[in-house]
Amino acid sequence: CTSRTMLRPHLRRFISFLPSLPAAPASRFQTAPLNPKSILPFLRIQHANFSSNPQSTEEDAIQIQDAQVKPEIPKSTEKIIGQQTSHEFQAKTKKILDIVARSLYSEREVFVRELISNASDALEKARHYSMSGNEIEEPELPLQIKLTTDEKDKILIIQDTGMGMTEEELIRNLGTIARSGSEEFVKNLDNTSEKNIIGQFGVGFYSAFMVSTHIEVFSRSAIPGSKGYCWTSEGHGSYEISEAEGVSRGTKIIIHLKDDALEFAQIPRLENIIQKYSNFVGFDILIGDEKVNTVRALWGLQPSKITEEEYKEFYQFVSHAFDEPLYRLHFNTDSPLPLNSLLFVPAKHQEKFGLGKQSPGISIFSKKVLIQARAPGVLPEWLRFVQGVVDSPEIPLSLSREHHKDILLLKRIGTLVTRKMLKLLSDEQKADPEKFEKFFDEHGQFLKEGICTDHQWKDQLSKLYLAESSSLEVGKKTNLDGYVSRMKPEQNEIYYLANPNRNFAEASPYYEGFKQKDLEVLFVYLPIDEFVLGAINEYAGKKIISIETSQVSDPAESSQNSDLVSWLKDVLKDRALSIKVTERLVSSPAFITDHESAAFRKMLKFVEPQKRSEVPRQDLKINPSHPLIKKLDAARITNPELAEEIAHQIMDNAMVVAGLHDDSRSLIPRINKILDAAAQSQL
Repeated sequence: CTSRTMLRPHLRRFISFLPSLPAAPASRFQTAPLNPKSILPFLRIQHANFSSNPQSTEEDAIQIQDAQVKPEIPKSTEKIIGQQTSHEFQAKTKKILDIVARSLYSEREVFVRELISNASDALEKARHYSMSGNEIEEPELPLQIKLTTDEKDKILIIQDTGMGMTEEELIRNLGTIARSGSEEFVKNLDNTSEKNIIGQFGVGFYSAFMVSTHIEVFSRSAIPGSKGYCWTSEGHGSYEISEAEGVSRGTKIIIHLKDDALEFAQIPRLENIIQKYSNFVGFDILIGDEKVNTVRALWGLQPSKITEEEYKEFYQFVSHAFDEPLYRLHFNTDSPLPLNSLLFVPAKHQEKFGLGKQSPGISIFSKKVLIQARAPGVLPEWLRFVQGVVDSPEIPLSLSREHHKDILLLKRIGTLVTRKMLKLLSDEQKADPEKFEKFFDEHGQFLKEGICTDHQWKDQLSKLYLAESSSLEVGKKTNLDGYVSRMKPEQNEIYYLANPNRNFAEASPYYEGFKQKDLEVLFVYLPIDEFVLGAINEYAGKKIISIETSQVSDPAESSQNSDLVSWLKDVLKDRALSIKVTERLVSSPAFITDHESAAFRKMLKFVEPQKRSEVPRQDLKINPSHPLIKKLDAARITNPELAEEIAHQIMDNAMVVAGLHDDSRSLIPRINKILDAAAQSQL
């Protein structure tokens, strides 16, 4: 569609809500025309948003201003010529009609969707009838749906040039609630590929009584020689039918609106409803002479017939975005169930801006008619960043076609689409690792959420997990398969270290021994990563362990009862659960193992911010070769008081490195005391 066509609906909305012209009918614009020059700035802004050529001219403004004037309802050509016959609704009473009209739908606007769906059915029937070699009435008429309104007379007209109905069909299809002419038609089709019919005519049609005082239906069958008829009803217990002349092929529904439903005679409101529910119907929908459904339903087409620009425009339409998608998944399948799907991975997501949890990005369609926008429960929660469309004729709908009810079928659809999406991401990771890293940097939090919360897909998601590695340059990430491929023959574990950043990780006492032995360690920087790796637990038969734990093999570890160890146990008896020597340390005097992770402590503090958490006694490991430990061993004899202060400071330093000190300000008095002693010894 052209940018000018896209702009017109927005300009109409702008004009209809101007303070000086609130919800004004078309006639008011004729008596007080809007100066096109006064809206040029607005036009340029809107034009810039929808076109790559943001140039606006006064001529554009004039043309668009003219386009916004409501089209007049064409003079009626229909004329009742026969005697009216009255009929009672078969099998349904006034009470049932009242339930259908007022309680079936949660929003009244869906009656427009229902009538357009029925019109689409009728057009599909006419096309099939003609393509089967049959002659058709008024073959020159285009297959289309046209809406016209008259606010003054409270009228909305929805007209199609489809198959139309004979008198018997009017009685059969409109005289019985929940009888489906479309359903009967499908049953009679031999060619299953032609089963492109949307819905239940009877029920959908009666939804119009939610907004009307009475309805007139003029219809003429497309079969040559057919007469025209008029069907009228107030939706209570009976209806009238009479013969009419001047009726064109198809069906014309004249809805006389209630006083509280006049919004449905306003063009901007109708455009909004059509673009929300029926934008992808396979026939032109016109309001006046302007086409409203301007975006093609790309998901039903072969990818080879779609340009990259069309994909981009479609993505921006369904996601309300202005960027280009990072990845695209377009597939059509008939097994294990018929499904057409077109999904996109955006370049950015909104949750990182603090806007709260994103709504699901998938909309459910049934044969190009929207059933539910941003439908929950189709894809797993962790795929909520994915935008697009899922369309299946087998999605069971409630009587109103507004709520799906077969949870098992939706789960089957969700499983199929999720498997396809994960395969796409896996293929993209192999094809272009750098691009996938960009994807993971932006959307990795969702995959991590899935690993932690969704056991069904944990193994597939684990293959997509990325982290920095001590064996790779700064900023470069690896997946777990890459890590395993580089493991030393004697290595049986996958090692990781959680730290705020790369510099802290490389300077960590826990990493010293691994660096010395050239053992690869994954560096993770976010609190959630510890939970993710803990959830994966094992990959390719290799246990995943933190190098801050005692699970790391340490042949030199000993709890020998040396004099220093015995002394430390006595001094730190209230803080240390055990004290052992280790050779894992190279340049640091001590560290703590098997402690609560810093991420876990932060989570507890977030959940209960007022609760002061006590740090339990810890397992302390000392490096007997470190100069400080050697001097401490001597000082415990020559200066016992100072030695005790140093011992506590070594314990505190280890706790800081382990993330166990919530407030390091408590360390300052002891540090000052030790510094004072050190200064005095030099004076």
